[in-house]
Amino acid sequence: MVSLVEYDQIIMNTSGSQQFGGVWTEQKLIAVENYLSFYTTALKKTTFKLCYIDAFSGSGNITLKDGRIIDGSAVRALRYDFDRYYFCEESKQYLDRLLRTIYEQFPEKKDRIIPILGDCNRMLTNIADDNEWFSSGWRGVVFLDPYAMNLSWSCLESISRARAFFDVWYLFPFSAVNRNLPKSAIIAPANEARLNNIFGTTNWKEQIYQLSLQQPLFGGPNLKKVSSAAIREYILNRLRETFCTVASNPALLKNTMNSTMFLLCFAASNPNQRASEISLKGANHILKHVFDEEEDDGT
Repeated sequence: MVSLVEYDQIIMNTSGSQQFGGVWTEQKLIAVENYLSFYTTALKKTTFKLCYIDAFSGSGNITLKDGRIIDGSAVRALRYDFDRYYFCEESKQYLDRLLRTIYEQFPEKKDRIIPILGDCNRMLTNIADDNEWFSSGWRGVVFLDPYAMNLSWSCLESISRARAFFDVWYLFPFSAVNRNLPKSAIIAPANEARLNNIFGTTNWKEQIYQLSLQQPLFGGPNLKKVSSAAIREYILNRLRETFCTVASNPALLKNTMNSTMFLLCFAASNPNQRASEISLKGANHILKHVFDEEEDDGT
């Protein structure tokens, strides 16, 4: 963890912002920011303490393919009134740059920042062990925007068990997962281990592969992969098994070839019916109005 007293000792790397993403990059950020506005407004008059957790916080800004530089999720979150902000980042260079941005643009919030240098899986897996969540009456929003397939499902399970109630936005790496799922059920051991980790179970093959009427040419299991729509439904069902509330209409973030690259999913751990209804109403409105609702069904 980086101490806040190190702010003034950070030497900035001026090589520029992070460069990645497609049209979906700005869409996902707008969606999450809209929810933070909705969330902080809805809970403004309550006595709860509010926190924001960004598990892949990045450097603070992003250079899009068209050359535009936009604020990343961490900077956008600082525009809204939370009592505590957790920013986890594996790259020291990126975290240093983010902390400098906070120091320069949001100095009044410096004491609310908890910067964490390292693998977010370790931080999130331990989140359920913190008793302060319950004793101090915390509520929060978690944004999970992983690099490729490196977020373990055990992190989601830990978030759902935490003694605070969290609303979660998860950018699920659908295309990366789909690439690791061959048309037949013959999967390399390393790929199978990655899929076990991201799905949080070993029985996913029973749902994603079904018996085929076509006879295999070289013997082996007579199985074929289900459609992309069915895989998406399986992912939603895993979320429903983990969280009390799950939006049934995740945003499909597509590339220029109209293939789904990511699913932006919403889930919440609060079992209170009224709280669930409010959070789901806000999330559904955002998912409906920020994104194109057309779907593809390619595999």
